[in-house]
Amino acid sequence: MQDYVQKEFSEQLAQISDETLRKKVVDVCIEALRTGNDGKGWENMDFPFTLLISGVTVSFSDHVRIVTDLASQAADLLEKQRIPINRDILIASAILHDIGKPLEYVKTAEGVITKSKVGNRLRHPVTGAGLAMKHELPYEVVQNIYQHSWEGDKGPGRTVEGEIIHRCDFLHYGPLKISMENK
Repeated sequence: MQDYVQKEFSEQLAQISDETLRKKVVDVCIEALRTGNDGKGWENMDFPFTLLISGVTVSFSDHVRIVTDLASQAADLLEKQRIPINRDILIASAILHDIGKPLEYVKTAEGVITKSKVGNRLRHPVTGAGLAMKHELPYEVVQNIYQHSWEGDKGPGRTVEGEIIHRCDFLHYGPLKISMENK
C-alpha cells in the first residue's frame, strides 16, 4: 500500500521538503485506505471523489492531485505578492484535505459507492482531521483538513494555506458540477 500511495502522489509528495512530514502524509493515506469502506478497506483510490455530482467520473486520487496542483500554482502567484506561505503545510494539507472520504464511503455488494456507517454520522473533514491528529501531523495541517469545507466558515479563521486549499477544492468542484449539469 505504501508503494501505491507514493506512486499515486509522487509529484505532490516530492514538493514536501520535510521528510518526516512526507512520511506521515503517506501513513495517513495508508490508514484511511486500510480502515475505510466500513472496515473492509480500499484496494485503490479510484472511487469517485464526491457523491454530490451525479455521474461524476473523477476519482478521489485525481481530485486530490488537481487540488494540490492548483494550490501549488496559486501559491506561486501569491508569493509574488509577498504573501507568506508554508509550502510543506500547504502541500501536506492539500494531499490530505479529503482523506476522510475513504472512511465516509462504502462500496456495496452491487458495486455502488454510497455513504458508510461512519459517513452517515461524521463528515470527512472530521474523520480526516482525526486521522491527522492520530499521526501527529502539525496542528496547522489538522486545522486545514477540518476547515477545508464549510466547517471552516464557523470557528477560528482559516490559515493562509487553508484558505488556498478551500478555494482550490471548490475551484475544482464547482466548474465540474456545472459542466456535468449542462450535459
